[in-house]
Amino acid sequence: MKTIGLFAVIMSAAMTVQAKQVAPTSSKISPATIDQAIRLAEATSKEGVTKKITIVTTDNGKSTDVSPRYTVYLGYNSMAEMGNISAAYLIAEDAYSNVTAKRLAPGIYQVQYKAYRDEAGMVNVTKVIDANEAFINDNEIRKACADDFCDGTIKAAVDVQESTTSAN
Repeated sequence: MKTIGLFAVIMSAAMTVQAKQVAPTSSKISPATIDQAIRLAEATSKEGVTKKITIVTTDNGKSTDVSPRYTVYLGYNSMAEMGNISAAYLIAEDAYSNVTAKRLAPGIYQVQYKAYRDEAGMVNVTKVIDANEAFINDNEIRKACADDFCDGTIKAAVDVQESTTSAN
């Protein structure tokens, strides 16, 4: 009976779950607004290609109303002697609290923060980002360049699944 009660509480706390694809952004970030950079993954292949995944948060400044404080980006950077390939993805523009992030599995990352949603008030937001298509697109670009110099931008979108629970 306790299990059923606990399950009901958990299910009632889960408010929404939604998924979307996020394309790379071309927006520029001022270094002065960077609040934190969280390195989620870094690896160098035997071919000498170093790939880094970083969550970057920018501070939008304080406000007297309920404006979000932080913007969250996922940065993908693949560097090699013969070419550098990168992409930045706008993950969230509605973070009110300090953002936490971690790697869940190869190519899968999680970001958590608090946000204000008109219909629900303050909520805990969890976003799971599947960046595997970015890795695939990176490898396709490098293969197409063969042994030539190859700087470029990833065009692949990442999948983002969001879930929220009440913060009250």
